[in-house]
Amino acid sequence: LVGSEMCIRDRNKVILVLEKIDLKQSLKKDAYNEKMSYFETRLGELQRACRAAGIPVIILFEGWRGSQRSVIINHMMQQMDARGFRVYSASKMADEESDQPFFEPFWRQLPAKGNMAVYYRSWYYLKNEYTFDRDADQVKRINTSYRHINAFEKQLTDDNYVLLKFFVHVSEKQLKANVQKAEKTYGKGWNKVSESDDDFVDYQRYLEIYEKMFIDSDRPNAHWYLIAGDDTRFAEVSIFDVIIQRLELALAEAEVRKQKTGQQPVLPRTEIYDVLSKVDLSKEIAKAEYKEKLDKYQSKLSILQYEMYKKGIPSVFGFEGWDAGGKGGAIRRLTAALDPLGYSVNPVAAPNVVEKAFNYLWRFWTRFPKQGEIAIFDRTWYGRVMVERIEGFATQDEWGRAYAEINEMEAQWAEYGTVIGKFWLQIDKDEQYKRFKEREQNPNKEWKITDEDWRNREKWDAYEAAVNEMLVRTSTDYAPWTIVEGNNKYYARLKVLKTVIEMFEKRLKD
Repeated sequence: LVGSEMCIRDRNKVILVLEKIDLKQSLKKDAYNEKMSYFETRLGELQRACRAAGIPVIILFEGWRGSQRSVIINHMMQQMDARGFRVYSASKMADEESDQPFFEPFWRQLPAKGNMAVYYRSWYYLKNEYTFDRDADQVKRINTSYRHINAFEKQLTDDNYVLLKFFVHVSEKQLKANVQKAEKTYGKGWNKVSESDDDFVDYQRYLEIYEKMFIDSDRPNAHWYLIAGDDTRFAEVSIFDVIIQRLELALAEAEVRKQKTGQQPVLPRTEIYDVLSKVDLSKEIAKAEYKEKLDKYQSKLSILQYEMYKKGIPSVFGFEGWDAGGKGGAIRRLTAALDPLGYSVNPVAAPNVVEKAFNYLWRFWTRFPKQGEIAIFDRTWYGRVMVERIEGFATQDEWGRAYAEINEMEAQWAEYGTVIGKFWLQIDKDEQYKRFKEREQNPNKEWKITDEDWRNREKWDAYEAAVNEMLVRTSTDYAPWTIVEGNNKYYARLKVLKTVIEMFEKRLKD
């Protein structure tokens, strides 16, 4: 316990932490002014320092309605550069974002490196409070689990985001006084416009909800700071004190990471995975049969796309494979059957300057399809555990934890009802060499072959080991990998189409 700040650490026992907070704590005006004269200057200094160091910051303000959080947030932001932060309120998001997976808007609002996002009500509000008095379908769309919340927050803090979670606690008596004061100032309509008044009506009910939230979501990387809020001056000073300490610590840790850059040895992986060697690349199909089945599959797919659209089922298809493995040809045969208003093809290359300012999954979350639409990715988020791993663009810690992070992202998409298909187009080294030479000799295709393609060929064994591990560790029931035997292009294209058809038909029967 530091002032009014408390971190919950014992999850083996049910601790009524809010009852342990001394709500009588207060601060006289002179003492408040003295502390704030320092805090106000220091907050601005630290914001600028974090921006220069590229440290992203997320601050959550949860608490009782009428606990003066907006006053505290406003005072805090007055000391900072307005170009470096955004303030959000999750209470406005449920109706607007209900056609997307739960965390999609939070990924979209993720602050870039050096910037800050402040939430007056966050994902916890949507999880615990906004679901009440809503119809069952909407609750399903906007609800999530604490497991997903913990995984989301861990990914942020693993990626060196500063994550601060504040809960401003007030007594029932003070809550009523604050609400009455607000109604007197803004009118009786205030409690209807701003938020639901369930917490005001049933204080004890929400005490239980909040206690569960603390127990299920307080983690070493993302502790809750519980603030005594009956006295707003005391609450404000307590919050500013924590923010300053945490930002100072983040800057010190960033300097340590900077000193260690390039010093961490790459340890060998002890696991041995072998999937690709078992793929039968002799499978083929004659051109006449290919044309017949292509027309049949594309006609079927066109009908199924419409049925998926009517039911509002989104789909995500990712294509990976060796250079010259046939990804582009397979995607073209797939999209030829689709209504262009209902799909998008997202070519994925090395991240640009903007994308590098965010977590590596940000650019994929922000391209998630709307209900009933299809997102196709030519190269995917799996670049993290392949090219970024092999070429050293990601550290061993970064690509090592990416398997779990990717599985978590795909699990959230699947729970939302998304059809997820992932294709690895497999060819052997001889076939790749043959296709490379053909491209060099064809004026219409020579643009497809680069020096980098030839360099990557020299690392075939390293890439093969990475792909084998990827296939084993990220093929799940909800997002399976389909290995496509690709030495024969006709066979590969038809297998992709047939697999997509089977996925759509299965989903439409569920």
